[in-house]
Amino acid sequence: MKKLSSKKFAVLGLAAACASVLVWSRQAPQANAQAQAPTPAAAASGAPIAAAPVAASSAPSLRAVAYVAPTPRNPAQAKLGGGQLLEAVQDFAASPAAQGAGPAPGSAARSAATATAQIAALERAGIPGRWREGEKVKVSVGLALSFDELQNPSLLERASHTLRDTLLAQGVRAAAINGSPVLEALVPLDKLEWVAGLSGVATVGLKAMAEPVAYTEGADASALNTLRAFGNAAVVAQALRRELRGDGLTIAIMDQFGDNNGQVAALQAGDNWPADARLTKIAPGNGRAFGYSGQSHGNAVTEIVYDIAPNASYRTYDVSGSDAAWVAGVQNAANLNAQNAPQGEPRAQVITASLGFNYPFSPGDGSTSNSEFKGLYDAIAAAAANGAIVLNAAGNHGQHYWDGDSTAGAGANVYQNFGAANLNPDGSARPSNVMVLLPTTGALNQPAAQAQCTPVGLAEPSASTWSLFAALGWNDWQSANNATDADYRLELVRWRDATARRFDFATWRWIDAAPAGWVQVASSDDAQNGGAGQRPVELISYKPPLADATAVCNNAFPSARGISGGIFGVRILRKTAGAANFLRIMGSKAIDPEFRSSERSLLPPSDSASVISVAAIRAADSALEAYSSRGPVLAAGGARPAGQAAGNAKPDLASFAVVSTESSAGFDGTSAATPHVAALALLGLQHQRQLTDATVPAALPANATAAQKAQRETDLRQRRVALAESTYDSLVKVAATGGNDLGAVGFDSSFGNGRLKFHAQSAACLLASTYDARYRALLPVQAQGQKSYDTLAQENSVACAAVAAAAP
Repeated sequence: MKKLSSKKFAVLGLAAACASVLVWSRQAPQANAQAQAPTPAAAASGAPIAAAPVAASSAPSLRAVAYVAPTPRNPAQAKLGGGQLLEAVQDFAASPAAQGAGPAPGSAARSAATATAQIAALERAGIPGRWREGEKVKVSVGLALSFDELQNPSLLERASHTLRDTLLAQGVRAAAINGSPVLEALVPLDKLEWVAGLSGVATVGLKAMAEPVAYTEGADASALNTLRAFGNAAVVAQALRRELRGDGLTIAIMDQFGDNNGQVAALQAGDNWPADARLTKIAPGNGRAFGYSGQSHGNAVTEIVYDIAPNASYRTYDVSGSDAAWVAGVQNAANLNAQNAPQGEPRAQVITASLGFNYPFSPGDGSTSNSEFKGLYDAIAAAAANGAIVLNAAGNHGQHYWDGDSTAGAGANVYQNFGAANLNPDGSARPSNVMVLLPTTGALNQPAAQAQCTPVGLAEPSASTWSLFAALGWNDWQSANNATDADYRLELVRWRDATARRFDFATWRWIDAAPAGWVQVASSDDAQNGGAGQRPVELISYKPPLADATAVCNNAFPSARGISGGIFGVRILRKTAGAANFLRIMGSKAIDPEFRSSERSLLPPSDSASVISVAAIRAADSALEAYSSRGPVLAAGGARPAGQAAGNAKPDLASFAVVSTESSAGFDGTSAATPHVAALALLGLQHQRQLTDATVPAALPANATAAQKAQRETDLRQRRVALAESTYDSLVKVAATGGNDLGAVGFDSSFGNGRLKFHAQSAACLLASTYDARYRALLPVQAQGQKSYDTLAQENSVACAAVAAAAP
């Protein structure tokens, strides 16, 4: 990592704040010289966005002017929902390749023609490239289990592995996600209906994929050296004194790494990553090598942690593109088996992830119901119960989120009223049921009058960056007393220009002119009728072809000549009569809902009560980053909350973003803030262990009974949990004092408990936690004449709070 003098710190912090692209919500895919959407800086310099070649992928004939949502033709297709997957399956089924025309069956030419036809069908359905590998689609396959059956871990594991083995036997790449009621799979389009038709399958949908959220300036801004010095304090036994640098502890990092071109070795050579002797790299499985994706995000996260805790050991888990790898990684780091039973001391005392899901595919209340993230939430909770400190970035969706109560109305089929007061592109009144999707402000350098224009007809990877993404969720999750039967449809619409009356020589008739207006281009209409495995979610991810352009967006991208644009929006149709729900929409990295809410924008799994969720502030001035996701978590079942939830107030802490690393200049987002807190927590834990070393249970004799062994393991686990909780409490005390209480007085939904910056009385804050009555079992029996622990706790609490009004 780049080592900076204190003079350079302030300048770089400000420069990075102005120039960087938000890592989680705005980070572009891996660079490609032929096709790459520009960052704001690149757009300003005139770098082009790659337009798709004039071919099938962008030809106007690809998509009809008037979109008609597909209708399932059999029970298997009904499990695909009423959206893009179903459209692609039906489109391919109508192709000559699917109907036996062309080259001889079994020939290489026939296989190639079939694959080409599948790819064309996926293109016509507008499914972006990041969900595809050739003719294969990345999907989540939901198990047909009731809510009660999901509560049986053995039954869930058996059903999941049986379905996985069935798919693997047919050549379909699939992985079970431990503890979750879904599998992740890569399925050829021509096998998608077969997969949906299996008796053990309830639903098939586009896979939810984790997004990155990213000498570090944050170390200086956190007053790292103040914390390090506590390790030599007089209160520490002489034999245990040493500067806090992570000695004897291990941290696990769940992320996306790049090592295709020797990046890790280069970082190690520059002393920016730990050496091999203290580094364990874990690949994502399925034949993928560590760092295969080429992403530098995890590389930068590890740099930040290493700068703060250089003497720790590291376990880096590459979970690129795999929820199963993330769950398995947490279980491995915490030393849990596949059903989350502890197998001994965690392999890592701290587990951190700068990842999250921009999908409302869990209730949002910190629980999981039958969410596909159930396995991840359960693994995290089990890791914490085994004494690991688990952290997760809060998310970068403070500007990419909308929520609201569903619109009331008699009967069924009622469109959501967004209360839109803006105008259509032609100056007419816009319908109140359309909410426009806007490109991230300034990212394409459009003129203000064309700020609604999204580029269309792009080649990959630019097409995936600027695809139209919207995920809808609502509070009707399955439970022991509730079935998912409030039904909504999510629609994607575009602005269509008026067309002139023309003569159609094919039919020898005049075609009437079509007025300008909003027309549907895609939809998501999964079943919500109380069936097993159903979830209250809808998702559209649409790659707009050139045919979706509008004249209003001509010349909208002056720094990227030749790029056309379109204007898009979403509509929500309540199909169930009388349903009243709390609705949520998550946008993408680059496309925002027009009407936004910063509150309640936490991304899964940062709403879990078992994680420390971290918000982002600028290293230069401690101002909250506008993109930083806010609390509170939702009420039970995903309902609108009334303030912070008892026992699960979020976010927990705030730390620094816009920092410089070798892997990523101007590393930003809650991705960058979280590893700062993770590394500081590791040092805080090291200090707590120094202070309580005298009470470590003695080793058992060789002839110890099974009961003695079990009791010792219970005692050790309780001790680990107490040390982790004491460490957390001490960090909260530091963040709430010494001028760190930013924003509203006391806890708030933006900064949480406050900024984690160590101040002059931070040592007292740590000791106040150590001496707290809740953790008294960690401490030795006091000698005669010593101050009582109650007195020490009180004195240190007073000293900790004494600098509460100090300048930041």
